Amino acid sequence: MGIYKVLNKSSKEIVSDVLFHPGLVLGEELAARNISQKAFAEAVQMRPPHLNELIKGKRHISAVIAVKLEQQLGISAGFWMRLQMDYDLKLAKKQMKVA
Repeated sequence: MGIYKVLNKSSKEIVSDVLFHPGLVLGEELAARNISQKAFAEAVQMRPPHLNELIKGKRHISAVIAVKLEQQLGISAGFWMRLQMDYDLKLAKKQMKVA
């Protein structure tokens, strides 16, 4: 899988400082597919409260969870891991600026 960049008219990469947890993407994906959190939690062998915490950004997507998401949704585990890594890096940079 290639790495994609968003470029402006001058062919310079557009970088966003928007910080969003990968759980937000998961929640949107479940909503778009009309899958309830409870049903999905059962499908990925996760307790419903844990899935809810993940969607709310209170839990991280681990490699195991990423693989389960790939199996159930057909969205690559690498995608989920990249979202988590990007979130973690942006959060760390934001915290370093504050400190």
